[in-house]
Amino acid sequence: MKITVIVAVHKKYRMPKEKCYLPLHVGREGKADIGFAGDNTGDNISGKNPYYCELTGLYWMWKNMDSDYKGLVHYRRYFAGKQGAGHGDKFNRILTEKEIKSLLRKS
Repeated sequence: MKITVIVAVHKKYRMPKEKCYLPLHVGREGKADIGFAGDNTGDNISGKNPYYCELTGLYWMWKNMDSDYKGLVHYRRYFAGKQGAGHGDKFNRILTEKEIKSLLRKS
């Protein structure tokens, strides 16, 4: 089961360590490289980012990624896992690939 969750980003920012998360520079067309994959390759609508925001990344994923399960999060907004309650570093509370797989098996 291949799971890819794109992290829509427009600037350099800390990213989750889990391999299922793919930082994607949305609206990359005509912008400076920030070190992440861009939504301006393959079949894309990157140039329409001012009108569609993160959806240009979702479109890119739909047209260009071969994953069994696909998801989208914002670079500052993640789904929290079981360890998600409480305070502290939010990156320690992000839903893990193992938790995602467990949830998908239950659905």
